[in-house]
Amino acid sequence: MVLPADVVAEKQIRIATIMVQNNPFGMAVKEGTDFAGKVLADRNVKVDWISVPDFDAKKFEEAIDNAITAQYDAITLFGVSEALQPAVDRAVNEGLLVYTFNTEPGDNSKRQAYWGQDGYAGGQKIGQALVDQLNGEGEYAIITGSFAVLGHELRRQGARSIFDQNPNMKLVGEFENQDKGEEAYNIVQNLLTSNPNLKGIYVTAGGPFGAAKALKDAGKAPGEIKLVAHDWLDETIAYVREGYITAVLDQDPFNQGYAPVVAAFNKLAAGIDPEQEINWIEGDIATPENVNEKVPQ
Repeated sequence: MVLPADVVAEKQIRIATIMVQNNPFGMAVKEGTDFAGKVLADRNVKVDWISVPDFDAKKFEEAIDNAITAQYDAITLFGVSEALQPAVDRAVNEGLLVYTFNTEPGDNSKRQAYWGQDGYAGGQKIGQALVDQLNGEGEYAIITGSFAVLGHELRRQGARSIFDQNPNMKLVGEFENQDKGEEAYNIVQNLLTSNPNLKGIYVTAGGPFGAAKALKDAGKAPGEIKLVAHDWLDETIAYVREGYITAVLDQDPFNQGYAPVVAAFNKLAAGIDPEQEINWIEGDIATPENVNEKVPQ
């Protein structure tokens, strides 16, 4: 999404990326950040990955404050929620360039640019896929990463705006899995026991492969229960090919890790601003029917 300016920084530029690394999505973002570091290696740039254990805004805040103390030139980070806005504003006030990805740190932060999908629209898009697959009727459940993470909430609310228009769709419950596949597995096991008529599941964030494994281990046939989710990760796409995940929306985690870092270098080394303040990633849907075309093996 971004090409590096053809310049070498006069003095070393230090860029920190702050992100969780406890799930495959975080690892995919890290691949993008690491690649940006390689691309910029001959331009007098040092790119550091700062791993946060989970999506606790307080832990992200501590990482931001540490980056300020360490006098980084720029920070790129997962915005988590509006609880992070004071820390982001502190960093900008201290002279750091702050670019965010995936989730905004509130609606009014001083961050200078953003890369990611419109969470509400993404939830609507994949939510409509579930409605279509269920023909607008049946019991369904939602598994979200965390009700405290703004991006997860936007997806959940976007999907609910679609589901709630269909009076024959019945929500049996909404659950948190903290982006963990094993938690999604346990939730689905319990759902199958307590809701024998369950027809659909929407996983808003990490761990949909855990939900798919629970369906498979329970002896459900591929597609018997419709399961829709996000991210074309290897673990997820494998279950799309098998038919247990029936629709998955991509959001390009590689570019979420890569683009803000390279854009930060361009701004600091060459004075080049991003093309837009908000850089949307639209994303496409893969299904068992088109997955080999969308994601060739």
